Amino acid sequence: MKRHGVTIGVFLTVFVFGELTAQADPLMFLPFRYGELWYCTQGQGGSFSHQGNQYYGFDFNKGSWVNSTSNPAYGGNLYAPVSGEIVEVRDGVKDFSNNSSSNVSNNYGWGNTIVIQDKGGSYYVRLAHMKYGSTHHLEVGDVVEQGDYIGKVGQTGYSTSPHLHIQIMRSSMGKSEPFTFAEGKLYSYEWIRSSLIRNASMIDNNGEGSLSHDFSWAYTQRYGAWYLRTGGQDYAGKNYYRHKKTSYYDSAFFAWRFRVKKSGWYVVYMTYPSYYNNDTHARYYLNGKYLRTLDQTKSSPFLHYLTVKYFSSSSYYRLMVKGGTTNKYVVADAAVLRKL
Repeated sequence: MKRHGVTIGVFLTVFVFGELTAQADPLMFLPFRYGELWYCTQGQGGSFSHQGNQYYGFDFNKGSWVNSTSNPAYGGNLYAPVSGEIVEVRDGVKDFSNNSSSNVSNNYGWGNTIVIQDKGGSYYVRLAHMKYGSTHHLEVGDVVEQGDYIGKVGQTGYSTSPHLHIQIMRSSMGKSEPFTFAEGKLYSYEWIRSSLIRNASMIDNNGEGSLSHDFSWAYTQRYGAWYLRTGGQDYAGKNYYRHKKTSYYDSAFFAWRFRVKKSGWYVVYMTYPSYYNNDTHARYYLNGKYLRTLDQTKSSPFLHYLTVKYFSSSSYYRLMVKGGTTNKYVVADAAVLRKL
């Protein structure tokens, strides 16, 4: 975390098949420790309170509605889901007090809350109902990096039990906007596992980059019969593509093309949902050179290690996957880069 008073602008232009396309819903990592499971008590459009300006928010706990410090969600650590500048901090509301409505003394229902302006300058992330005293280390103007500790889950504001509320906005006090978690499409009453790691950037199969990305340019392309799929588990964003290799001569491929904003060494991961009939020998290439074979029937972990490479900000790169086994499905979901 650094003290800083100026937000640095980063812009991503997305192309699919070489044509400029409208941005999809932004992708954002969950704000929990990598590998932790959290329960979505209320998703977008939730009937309890996610209507109007909060329609696109999400609420998380640990599957318990006990309204006391014994709730397993209470005091859970929170980490910055994006890199950016702190533009709002409220840390004066006591836990388990004045939770029955939205009013001045509980900060109009938010309780203890922070807002981070994403370093790209287009979005603001609000985390609310945080534990009293857990954000004393933050001030307006601080710059946090993705993965920095920012506070704890509390029971403050308009809340019936300890949980976290999170949403993104176009302004620091604006209404919630549509977004998708990098870990996958999420609905009310579902468990989800965090894949947050420091300095992580994602390009999903639609060419959409995660917030706080390290890409200055990115798009995806595909050749052959690739079919868009939804559902399943362990996929990134909203959906993924798959292709059934029909013969030894089948030349279908899926590629993620990009240029990094900053030169340096990066760890490269791939994500994909696992199924028994997926390709056990999916072949990955970088700029036409073979890198590694991955077994796409294996689901764990969410991030599948591919390689470590030095990427120059002055060069363009092309990650590609091709099927290796006839009559099996090769899957294209997302590429993830973590700057070392």
